[in-house]
Amino acid sequence: MEFDIEQEIKVTFIVGFIVALIYGLWFLISVESWVAVTNWPYLDPVAGRLLGSIFTPLAIVLLKGYKERDEWEKIENIVIFMAGYCILGAIMLIFSHVAFNLPAANIITIIACLVLGILNTHIYIQKRKIKKSY
Repeated sequence: MEFDIEQEIKVTFIVGFIVALIYGLWFLISVESWVAVTNWPYLDPVAGRLLGSIFTPLAIVLLKGYKERDEWEKIENIVIFMAGYCILGAIMLIFSHVAFNLPAANIITIIACLVLGILNTHIYIQKRKIKKSY
């Protein structure tokens, strides 16, 4: 099965932007509503808003990366960060889901992290293969 790596980068950055923007603004503005809607067992408004203050600029970086996606050197670090962050995040979310009996809403976040982590890892590996073939 052949993948169009440029199309994959485009889709991954758009999806990452949307996910980061939704979580970022939601946590930044009203983490309390996230806790209420998802039946989350914990509320730490400072930690929640801190997450929002990380996700919101990440969305901006992903949008910038989307615009510069034709220049691998400009987006390589974004792809590496997203792969690492999403894979480690998915591992910790899975552990937390089991250890702390988190609500079903956590599954959506786990899926988003896994998909974005796998896509970014795949993009990085494919781009390295392309780079080595030159």
